[in-house]
Amino acid sequence: MTNSVIQLPKSVTAPTAPVAPVPAVAPVQPQAPIITVATTAPPAAHWQPPILGSLAVIFGVASLFTGTLVLAPLALVLAATAGIFRQISWAVIGGASAIVALATSKYFWALMGLAWLINRVSWLWS
Repeated sequence: MTNSVIQLPKSVTAPTAPVAPVPAVAPVQPQAPIITVATTAPPAAHWQPPILGSLAVIFGVASLFTGTLVLAPLALVLAATAGIFRQISWAVIGGASAIVALATSKYFWALMGLAWLINRVSWLWS
């Protein structure tokens, strides 16, 4: 049985019409999804500490205890500038403590009284 050729049966079928070649189709590109998910966080704004506001609070609270005539006006100026730079909560605390320090200071009221007295009696010197 070695090296023998086996004859295959001949099939009797009708010949088929030749098929036209199909043109090649370009591959479909994947579309971008309509809803996207951010995989990274957006860059955060650079954080700046509230330096003017914290100085206003420090000087305002310190003026409650000592150096009222120097520290309270300084705290009021720093509170106003802190408010301009959008450090509102710090500005309110510093300004309020400076106003309370001035309202409870006997030296401040003595200066106010002297200024009023000089203004009142200045007609004597004119």
